[in-house]
Amino acid sequence: MVSQKKPSGAMRNSRGGAVAKRKTRTDRDGDLVMDPTARTRAGGGVSKGGKAGASTGRDKTKGARATTRGADFEKKIISHIGGAPVRTRHAQSKGLEELRVTGHKNSKAASNSDGGMSSLIMWLEKKATMKSKRPVKIKKSRSEGDELIISVPGEDVAHVLRLDGYVFAGTNIKIERASAQDLNPAVSKETTIAMLKGVLARRYDVDSKLLDLSALGVDPDLKAAQIFDSRTTTSKFFPALMKVLDQQFKSPAEKNDAIISVSLANNELTSVSAVTTLAQTLPQLKNLDLSNNAFKDLAAIEAWRRKFPKLDHLIVSGNPLEQAEPEYAVKLLAWYPKLRLLNTVQVRSDQDAESGRRVTDIPFPIRSPNFQDEGQIAENFLRTFFAGYDADRATLAQHYYDEQSEFSLAVNTAAPRDPSTAHETAPQEWDLYIKRSRNLKKITQLPARQSRLCRGAQAIHESWSSLPTTRHPDLATQPQKWLIECQSQPGVPDPTGASPAGVDGFLVTVHGEFDEIDVSTGQVKKTRSFDRTFILGPGGPTGVRVVSDMTTVRAYGGFAAFEPDHNETQVPTEAGVPVLPQGLTPEIAEQMLIELQKQTSMTVQYAKDCLEQVQWDFDRALQAFAAVRANLPADAFVQVA
Repeated sequence: MVSQKKPSGAMRNSRGGAVAKRKTRTDRDGDLVMDPTARTRAGGGVSKGGKAGASTGRDKTKGARATTRGADFEKKIISHIGGAPVRTRHAQSKGLEELRVTGHKNSKAASNSDGGMSSLIMWLEKKATMKSKRPVKIKKSRSEGDELIISVPGEDVAHVLRLDGYVFAGTNIKIERASAQDLNPAVSKETTIAMLKGVLARRYDVDSKLLDLSALGVDPDLKAAQIFDSRTTTSKFFPALMKVLDQQFKSPAEKNDAIISVSLANNELTSVSAVTTLAQTLPQLKNLDLSNNAFKDLAAIEAWRRKFPKLDHLIVSGNPLEQAEPEYAVKLLAWYPKLRLLNTVQVRSDQDAESGRRVTDIPFPIRSPNFQDEGQIAENFLRTFFAGYDADRATLAQHYYDEQSEFSLAVNTAAPRDPSTAHETAPQEWDLYIKRSRNLKKITQLPARQSRLCRGAQAIHESWSSLPTTRHPDLATQPQKWLIECQSQPGVPDPTGASPAGVDGFLVTVHGEFDEIDVSTGQVKKTRSFDRTFILGPGGPTGVRVVSDMTTVRAYGGFAAFEPDHNETQVPTEAGVPVLPQGLTPEIAEQMLIELQKQTSMTVQYAKDCLEQVQWDFDRALQAFAAVRANLPADAFVQVA
């Protein structure tokens, strides 16, 4: 935690652009209801110098320039980027059409961890395939509030639209075409798009790279189009705006370079559900202003928790969450590892923000993986297993598995992806895995669970044969891409029956990655991450048999988490690694430290010092804090605006 004097005026951002705070008047409409009386500056609230609202010469210049911002938005982007007129992405994805699916939120599947989205997509593909007599695939999908937007090849659109009104998981669903024209069916598509381009043009500042979407209720074009007069047009407005914005760029790189700051201040947002497409359209944002809205708690912006990996400055002041969740600053810092400024206050040093260090890191050294092997049994098994899985699965199955061995596969579609590839939006294409997935969070019926558990070497090999050809990193030359732990496991079933209570074996957990290989070309099609848990026991041709093999496949998450950052987590003993009383484990001490921070709002260092002074007695630490609280300096506490 870094305590600094709060700067006056606009939120200053040394990395390009700034976002200023604004005021608004509260009204009682929906999620994205704009206050028509709210005020906004023509400059968009981002300046390279000066204070927000100050009447400087530069501000006057900006005010004059604002009157000319009705020029075509595409030309502005061209002048900023340079080069020839841009080729819209719409032309590139000409073969796909977007459809809007609603009503599924009332289905029985809505209680699933993903809101029933994966089940709905599978159902749509299955039913549409029955209609067309050939496979129908949904190429892309995204959630926008209560709607599911799917991208379908043009030749399959009619078959999917025929499912409109069908019953999915106990409820009727509605399917319709999604386009900017939906904002007002009485207005032509071209007119609607031109209106949205005009809004973007007047609210984009080339110099500061800011897209100012604050107080949208006062925008003359939106008022004239009566966008916020009904909930229907309100809910469709922002996705349509983002789609038009996306089409002005020929590549994501140009788009991310042109817009690094966005303001959504003064819009009376109660959650980000109505504007969630901002994260898909501008994933590399550095500055985001959410001030003066109606977010009651952090749950209102939970949908953006793992978004915006490069976020440098966030403003949430003027929202009820400041009072409802006193510890919101600590949570936001954990959500955004590169966040440097919160509500104009620097809460993480430039160096820590650059490295993505969390200010809530616990001052305990990270423990190395625990690998308790005996006679290199587990080590030799791992080296043989993954090489064999890539080269000859049939032989591998006969080598280590018998008729009592069990194998199960689960797909985790919600696992976080590698932050360095957060801008990639290519579909994950789980078709080859989903049919055999035994994810118990999604598969709730006992017969389905039992049918997806493979038992016996032959059944296991058949399951493996249906999965893509793989190539794992070499354990000897690329150990950094693996995280492996091993420990003894008593009570493993004895296949001979000589030991009814079981025998000693090993529990081995493996985290890593693999490439899916195109057999015809030998090229890599996709890289994925996986987690695999083995229980090994005696038996088999080599003396080792796999009793249980549980595998989880997920989107590629990278391997940065496998390597401790010694600069941020490994603290030399002389530098202050806590000396704990006998019987107190580091795990319990860490939890005590976190809880003391939560209850007192003290920084990590002060909370640690407090616990050490009372020999890590938590109740005494609270009493000591209460006794000296009035005398503690300001830098003893987490600083928030």
